[in-house]
Amino acid sequence: MLKKLYTLVEGYLQLEVKGRHFEKVVNILIRNGFKLWNIIRIDDTLYVNIRLKDFKNIRKHLRKVDCKVRIKERKGLPFYLNELIDRRFLAIGIIILILSLYTLSSFVFFIEIKGAKEVEKEDIKKLLTKASIKPGVLKSSIPVEKLEEVLIEKIPKISWVNIYFSGTRLVIDIVEKKIIESEMEPSDIIAEKSGVISKLIVLQGTPVVEEGMTVKAGDLLISRELLIRREEEVASTDSENEEEINILLEKKEVKAEGIVKARVWYEGYGEAKLFREYSQSTGNVEISIAIKLKDREIMIRGPKKSPYKYFKLSKEVKSLPKWRKFRLPIELVRRRYIQIKRIQERRSIDISKKLAKEEAVESILQGLSKEAIILNSKLKLIELDTEDNNIIRVKALLEVEEEIGIRRE
Repeated sequence: MLKKLYTLVEGYLQLEVKGRHFEKVVNILIRNGFKLWNIIRIDDTLYVNIRLKDFKNIRKHLRKVDCKVRIKERKGLPFYLNELIDRRFLAIGIIILILSLYTLSSFVFFIEIKGAKEVEKEDIKKLLTKASIKPGVLKSSIPVEKLEEVLIEKIPKISWVNIYFSGTRLVIDIVEKKIIESEMEPSDIIAEKSGVISKLIVLQGTPVVEEGMTVKAGDLLISRELLIRREEEVASTDSENEEEINILLEKKEVKAEGIVKARVWYEGYGEAKLFREYSQSTGNVEISIAIKLKDREIMIRGPKKSPYKYFKLSKEVKSLPKWRKFRLPIELVRRRYIQIKRIQERRSIDISKKLAKEEAVESILQGLSKEAIILNSKLKLIELDTEDNNIIRVKALLEVEEEIGIRRE
């Protein structure tokens, strides 16, 4: 690779040799130390490459043979430089064009605003003009990060902005804030469950209850009726006081908003058996195979019925393939009779109590929301029966703090 590169830097020629003694030409040149490569013979013509600096020295050797030699191609850096010198005005023009393009790419000629729907593009352009940002300014003179902060600060509807350069364009990509309009129909907040109020935050409306109060399901918690105080100046009959101020209270219906949490008590029930019954395979298996013709079975192998008192049956039916869209009413039935035995196991009373408690608590947790907080200090497990009819029964009481407010139109 390096030799090839060096040859291109030096320059080389492709010679065309015509005559009767090709071999002599090649042998004479190689014998005298000239480097030749890419030697190709086509009919009565020989093509060979030689270095540019050796070409002047081969003439005296070629006179010894009856051959004609001419230069077919010139390749390498010296010839490229000569062509470039001959076309120097073109080269200068190309250099000037490259420098001009590089210089022009340092300026901003277009400003593009993306993502603006609710935000007026004119408002953004006015801010850009105040910051002296317009087509024709240098890219390096635009403080991108500071400009992003200014746009978010000055235009409240913008929640996020990204400013970047794309060629000669300044692109301003914005994301607008989404304003969710809530329904403003007047409504109350009532209790969904009974409990003791533990937390009350009223955002809109008039509170009807206080923290520590006991409420029942359906009781009003926050009313839609809102009293608005208004002062009115009226003329006074007293000469000393020229004017009097009357305080007026007006009722207005609003959409009640707030957070109402309460301590709520739940009751759950669970039970567990002292004796547990389950089945286990003995390892004995009987297999029967039969051919079924419509409703009739012909036994081929094995018992017709299960030979075991307790067993599990698995059945496999295979049909013959269709023949010209017609299926023969013949099936192969294979049955496996697996013998099983019933085992009865006695649990300890402690394990049965634990299982019953878990079931009781789980029955309560299934109805609770994810935001509910279990107050551990209020958790009580009450054993109803110790041992009756092979069953341990447990009732659990759970005290929970949760949101109980629901809307009523």
